[in-house]
Amino acid sequence: MTSSGRRLAFFIGVVIAFALPKRVDCGYPGGTCERIVDHRTCRPYEIEPFGFYLLENVLDRDVGFAYSSGDDC
Repeated sequence: MTSSGRRLAFFIGVVIAFALPKRVDCGYPGGTCERIVDHRTCRPYEIEPFGFYLLENVLDRDVGFAYSSGDDC
C-alpha cells in the first residue's frame, strides 16, 4: 500500500470512528436533568455521534445534534 493509500485509509477510519453512535444521558456529558413523570423518575438521553460527544466534553455544553433522543424511565 502506498503512503497516500495509508493516509486515505487512516482518514476514512477516523471519519467512521467519529460517526459511531454513543448514548449520552442528559443531553451532554456531565449534565444533570432528572425529572418526575407519572410518579417515575425519568432522564432524557441522546444517541449522538462519538465526535460530537468529544466536542461536547470539551465545550461542556450541548451542541444540539443527535441521531435520536428519548426518555429513560
